Amino acid sequence: MSEINHFEDEFEGEKGIKIFYQFWIPERPKAILQIVHGFGEHSGRYLNVINKLLPLNYGVYANDHRGHGKSSGTRTYVDSFDQYVEDVNTLNKIIRNKHPDIPIFMLGHSMGSIIAIHYVKKYQDNLKGFILSGTGAVPSLVKILYNLVKPSFRVLRFLFPKFRIPTNLTIGDFISRDREVVKAYNDNPLVEKTITLNLIYETVDAVANFKKAFSDIKKPLLVQEGSKDTLSAGLRFLKPLLKMKDKTIKTYDGLHHEVYNELKEDRKLVLKDLSEWLEAHL
Repeated sequence: MSEINHFEDEFEGEKGIKIFYQFWIPERPKAILQIVHGFGEHSGRYLNVINKLLPLNYGVYANDHRGHGKSSGTRTYVDSFDQYVEDVNTLNKIIRNKHPDIPIFMLGHSMGSIIAIHYVKKYQDNLKGFILSGTGAVPSLVKILYNLVKPSFRVLRFLFPKFRIPTNLTIGDFISRDREVVKAYNDNPLVEKTITLNLIYETVDAVANFKKAFSDIKKPLLVQEGSKDTLSAGLRFLKPLLKMKDKTIKTYDGLHHEVYNELKEDRKLVLKDLSEWLEAHL
């Protein structure tokens, strides 16, 4: 394995928000994986993916979303979902400037998968392919609920856009069956466990528009999900939206929301599938 270098930096996003990002680069990377993390977490929670790919000479870049991790901004607040997409695009531009002739893949987890879908819709020519993990909300159901609550919720989020409510995402083993992973998540000071009304509204709106977002995407796709992931219950509704010719869907029996942070023997298979898919699409 070539020498590995780890760096941290930041850039200025819309409205002057400082966006923290970090990257791990081998001496001669053959490709770059850009990670888009999920709600409430941060870019430092993907070491299992990073440690799998670095020996294979993949570089990895990841930013903390505005209002998350080490980035500035009101915690878990965003004016519009597109701000997340554009922050991801700014990092992608940085990657392309630093590595102009190297293919870039994108991995989006949970809320990050929603961001990734909308990113690929707008900027798919910047990527070789993309991976979704912990996605699968039911867009048809979300659309119905969205239309029902939209008028009243619009008023609430206009009046109290930064009002916070708990997410309860730390209850039990929701994210993983690995107790050490759950404990580390609960104890991590950079993990945010409340969500603002405006982010709820913007996320629901983004999911409700999945069909439109997927309509023109042609890039190769890998989906990895756990069969016991309660947030992925709608994956069967997502499948008909996937019109690209090259798509692979992997469902792992018994695994929970964070398939890359599951029990060691189980995540080994998930990471093996990820690395083999990347190798096949270079």
